[in-house]
Amino acid sequence: MNPRITTLIAAFAVAVSGAVLVAPPASADGLSNPSGTLTVACGGAEAFIQVDWKAGDKVTVRWRIEDTGTASGYSPVLRINAHGGDDNAVAPFIFPSGETYFILRGGNGHSEVGLKSDWNPDGVPNINHLRVKVQNGTTDQGTFCHQERNIYNWSMIGHKNAVAKRGEPYVSSGIGTPQYPGYDCSGLVYASYNPIANFPGWPVRRAVEMWNWARNNQSPDKFYAKAVDWADLKVGDLIFYKTTDEAVGHVSFWEGDGRVFDALQPGTTVGAHAEGSLYNARVAAFRILGVATVSNG
Repeated sequence: MNPRITTLIAAFAVAVSGAVLVAPPASADGLSNPSGTLTVACGGAEAFIQVDWKAGDKVTVRWRIEDTGTASGYSPVLRINAHGGDDNAVAPFIFPSGETYFILRGGNGHSEVGLKSDWNPDGVPNINHLRVKVQNGTTDQGTFCHQERNIYNWSMIGHKNAVAKRGEPYVSSGIGTPQYPGYDCSGLVYASYNPIANFPGWPVRRAVEMWNWARNNQSPDKFYAKAVDWADLKVGDLIFYKTTDEAVGHVSFWEGDGRVFDALQPGTTVGAHAEGSLYNARVAAFRILGVATVSNG
């Protein structure tokens, strides 16, 4: 982090930089700014899931399941489980019927939608991911295909891990190890994400490299980034700033209410502060996401 950033913290400015972000489109199928989305499909059945991670242990879930008509006479079934904690605890989503599954009846083209706000799964203190399973018929009907996919809570857990490092010293090239103690801005991001269960690991280390990686890896895959408009920032999103001669010289976690969390500069400690004049130096914001197919059958 270049020491010139000191002058950028002096006052708060409300003007944004001229950099243009591509805003995520408002969803026509429910939540206007979900943390992430997931499609799970199996011949004749398709589920669309939106999640809004509220904290390490809460999530709003909006689900839709549809009979796509390629398996006549079968009733699609949807299940959602939360996974997390140090022991990979599992808690099932309870549907309005009181069951841990939802059976869609009604034939080709029929669909059902549901919403559960601030779900706090019993026994899962830190939600790592939701596992969504769709099958194209009930067990009694003789189901012949299913798909299971995970949607991960990486951005919120990464932020939570960063906050746990509050008070640690700023050290250039630091990533919190005995060999490289303390943290610089990107070192804090690197060290906060890499210990997360199922996280593949950052392939890059410096802020400018993270920015380049994020803008070039926006196609949904197990580890990918989603460009976020300023108005849609959520806690845990990464904001990249131009503070040096490079295209990007600093990265922070968005904290909400005009504040960020980061390793700011030499002589400071890891912590939260008003974004201040850094607001003028914004380049882009990204949400770090993850999805993965677990099984097909």
